[in-house]
Amino acid sequence: MKLFRKDSNYAIRALVYLSQQQQKTPISSTRISEAAGIPKNYLRRIFSKLISGGILNATEGARGGVSLAVSPRKLTVGDVMLAIQGQMILCNSTHEKHLCPDYDVCLMRDIIMNIENMVRTEFHKITIQSLGDALPTSDSMS
Repeated sequence: MKLFRKDSNYAIRALVYLSQQQQKTPISSTRISEAAGIPKNYLRRIFSKLISGGILNATEGARGGVSLAVSPRKLTVGDVMLAIQGQMILCNSTHEKHLCPDYDVCLMRDIIMNIENMVRTEFHKITIQSLGDALPTSDSMS
């Protein structure tokens, strides 16, 4: 089971990089890819999900790129994971009655759902800003 996937890690690295840039204009995926050490084609797929999730704005054209649509002080790791991975579910049968014949009397259902809620809550406490602030220097990813 993977709770925190590579694509979420890449998304967070790219968002931290974006949050640390002082410029007001969009930043190209090539520049972000090079600075954050993320394969460019992979990053574009991630950006597509982040744009759809309302986390990034995209600008087309020669001077195009992406910019944050949400303040890094308000954007959480939980928000990013939801946009990239979807809802965090540890066990499908705890959420889908048709998968479990014992759904209504399951001994583990409430326990698993409580664990999911606790983990989700913790991921929503971590902001992109706080991750950037924790880096040793502001240019450590450039």
